[in-house]
Amino acid sequence: MVSVTVSTSGKPAVNLDFAQKHPNDVTIKDVKIAIQAKFPKLVPNRQRLTLPSTSGKPTPLTDEAKSLASYGVGEGAQLRLKDLGQQVGYRVLYLWEYVGPIFLNPLFLNYSHLLWGRFQPSALQLAIRNIMVFHFVKRFLESAFVHRFSRATVPVSFVIRNCLYYWGICGFLIGLTLYRPAYGAKALKGTLLDDPRWVYFWTGFSVICELLNLNTHIHLRNLRQPAGQPRKYPTGLGFGLAVCANYWFEILGLISMVIMTAGDLGTITYFVIGTTFMKIWADQKYARYKKEMDPKIFPGKRYKLFPPVY
Repeated sequence: MVSVTVSTSGKPAVNLDFAQKHPNDVTIKDVKIAIQAKFPKLVPNRQRLTLPSTSGKPTPLTDEAKSLASYGVGEGAQLRLKDLGQQVGYRVLYLWEYVGPIFLNPLFLNYSHLLWGRFQPSALQLAIRNIMVFHFVKRFLESAFVHRFSRATVPVSFVIRNCLYYWGICGFLIGLTLYRPAYGAKALKGTLLDDPRWVYFWTGFSVICELLNLNTHIHLRNLRQPAGQPRKYPTGLGFGLAVCANYWFEILGLISMVIMTAGDLGTITYFVIGTTFMKIWADQKYARYKKEMDPKIFPGKRYKLFPPVY
């Protein structure tokens, strides 16, 4: 019989008994279900279990398919439980954060006269509006139909945080800095930013980056393995040069908007913040691949994020 004690802040410690079972036969999922039986509000997605250690950091018990024994949890072990709070599905999070810019960009351009007075929008402003809407419609549809998520849920607070970023930067900030008379038809008349060849070239470049990025996401989806199966390394278009080709094409698209607008503050802010997070994620993914893959194959001559810079 396996018996473990689970303690959490604000609640009495509970003993969980798994009669006639060995630690090899009890999964983390079984433990979470047993905890929910004791505390009905603590559904498995709200639970974070760790195995305390006297000599270092506690061991997080993250893989629900693994057994207690695989984490070194034996008879009479004491586990720590953290309540992660109310949860929301990852897909729901993504849909909410992307829907804002889809509507805010047209709204800001159409009603910018309420802030700045009447002016004629330029071809550049119309093109950026279309690029932003296309970009986030693509992301919305990818989140709905393409992406597969390794985690089922996230805390509800993530929805507020992510919406503040996407709605704030890609909606309100760009709406205020780009959809104003300084970028209007009269202000840009006779300048490079008013040249149709400039607008068409960078619009086309942005669309190509979006399609390349879409291709990488479809490829990554097709590589998804069932839980517990070895991770497959992507080898599609772009991945021979960059470990995170999806981020590479995304950054190229952001750069094109900065260049196209000659350094609009909103697009620069979006580029800087977005690239910073993508670098962090690329470093993490690179470390995982390097740990799991055959060193004779990975990384080879691949860059992490943005050939030939990084």
